[in-house]
Amino acid sequence: MALFFFSRSRSAARAAWIIGAFVTASATGVAAAGDLATLAANPLGSPEAFRPVSEGTLATAAGKLRAALGPLDRLLARSPSGSNWKKYLDWPALEAQAASGSNADPATLRRLQKLLDAGENGLEMHQFATVRRAVTAYAEAAEAAKSPEAQAAYAQRLDKLAAAVAAGAAAGTTEALDPVGPLLAKLADSGQAPGVVARVRSAVDRPNLYLDIDESLLGSAVNRVVDERAPINDTVLGTRIRGTGHTTGLVLLDFVPALDQAIVDIALDATNHSDTRGSQGPVTVRTHGTTKVDARKRIMIDDERVSALPVEAHASTSTRTAGIGVSKRFGQNLIRKIASRKIAEMRPKAEAISEQKARERVRQQFDSQTAGAIAQAQSDYQAKFRRPLMDRGWYPEMLHLNTSDSRLSVVARKALSDQIAAFTPPPAVDPDAVMAARIHETLVNNAAEITLGGRTITQQFVEEQIKKNNGTLPEALGNDPDQAPWSITFAKRKPVELDADDSRVKMTVRGTRFTSGDREFPAMDIWAAYRIEPTEGKIRLVRDGDVQIYPPGFVPGGGEKLTVAQTSLRRILQKRFGKVFKEVVDVEPLKMPGQLAGAGPLPMEQFVARKDGWVAAGWRKKDQVVYASEPTLAFISP
Repeated sequence: MALFFFSRSRSAARAAWIIGAFVTASATGVAAAGDLATLAANPLGSPEAFRPVSEGTLATAAGKLRAALGPLDRLLARSPSGSNWKKYLDWPALEAQAASGSNADPATLRRLQKLLDAGENGLEMHQFATVRRAVTAYAEAAEAAKSPEAQAAYAQRLDKLAAAVAAGAAAGTTEALDPVGPLLAKLADSGQAPGVVARVRSAVDRPNLYLDIDESLLGSAVNRVVDERAPINDTVLGTRIRGTGHTTGLVLLDFVPALDQAIVDIALDATNHSDTRGSQGPVTVRTHGTTKVDARKRIMIDDERVSALPVEAHASTSTRTAGIGVSKRFGQNLIRKIASRKIAEMRPKAEAISEQKARERVRQQFDSQTAGAIAQAQSDYQAKFRRPLMDRGWYPEMLHLNTSDSRLSVVARKALSDQIAAFTPPPAVDPDAVMAARIHETLVNNAAEITLGGRTITQQFVEEQIKKNNGTLPEALGNDPDQAPWSITFAKRKPVELDADDSRVKMTVRGTRFTSGDREFPAMDIWAAYRIEPTEGKIRLVRDGDVQIYPPGFVPGGGEKLTVAQTSLRRILQKRFGKVFKEVVDVEPLKMPGQLAGAGPLPMEQFVARKDGWVAAGWRKKDQVVYASEPTLAFISP
């Protein structure tokens, strides 16, 4: 006979926090992708003639512009410079075009597009960029409906698309496919060649992020040994019961197979052995009891929320009489015989009462201890994950979450309408990795373009942001006493680019304007390439030559000479970026956040780069996990 209660357990709360911290999830399915090599021989498939643009297509484009203006209007309403921005953007003209439907003016839309694409600092913000893309799409549709050159432009775009797909298939690199994204966007915006767009998209819009987390990694912060002794003081069927109970068992995190969401159970499997005495009148009964309890709290994560089902709890109690004492001097045998009969008669009911109490207690405690954590996880998911990603324009167009019996997997694709994603399957996951990330270069490049394209970053801004987040400013970005404060205006296209090759990665920074104090310098591309060299149980990146700094399109050794200003800028950038791109980078073990800190740091055991743009990293366990004994659960078992 046993009653169950939590004492200092935080296992379920830990689980809710950990899952919330790891998951940014959606129930959107992963679409089947086409094969780029298969398309190469006939990229466009069946010919599609130019389609007259319907009023419905124009109305849809106008509606998208109206929808995009709403968030920007709210942003500007909160900004001290909002009225100036509206004046600059010619807000009345924007609103008029958004209300025009089929009467849209292509020339006005292109003028507004140029204003939104002028490179003014701030226009790179997600709300501005969304309006710019909506204006561009509306202009494409209006020109396709009204321009006499629309059919000729359509034919040229198809030819360019076919050539780009064929070149990309032959080269097997993202760079060769650069023209594909913008061409697909123009065709889609103008309502043309839907079959061609879908055909090519299926080949270049594969997921570009895969994240796999082993159950044992998350379990290391949740799993606990139950081993606790506790006093017992209870009343069952009118009898006062006192004694001790010893509870042993496990609290474990358990992944549940699911295809469209993450499902995680926090499971308790415990047994209580009790030794109690109960007195009534002259009779004292010593009882040994065994109660088995199992309980599960199911936590579910999808694209909108972290939620939980009510606790499922079960208890099974069995008891045996260890002795009967009688305090009266006379008639002991008779009293003992009557007491034995009464105990046998009452045992099923007493055990049932104890089982019910155990079930209710564990159910209440699981719910009370997880309710706050689940509410916090739900709030954090919205405030720290989903909303910031949306505000920055980073929220994936496809995000899919699932669990197997041992792995949590996140699959995502981030690519706007004029961008492409992966075009080949990712590398295999190292089977020994407790965490693995497979990232296609397009994920990095697309996100960088959304965030940094055309933006000016100053040294002061970087210092303020690092201070705001309690970080430490890297030496390479700090104030150099020999140099004035710096700024960089990033290129609109590929401001920061990751380029993966076989066992090699290259990082490029593209600036259209640099300043150092009062001095201003022209555009430069800065890049460094690294070889991946596993050595002595570590992963090491070794820089391949010097940091390269040249104007866009400049060919070293091609006969062209740098200007005095370009040479001066190269010296400044060499000194600073030589510190950013170090000659040798030893990849340090991965530190884990929050409750998972004890599981790390995780040594990296896999780092692979491929010519098709994939980079795969895998981390192994720090060491064998040994469950720590922690006072966690207790039974009261009469």
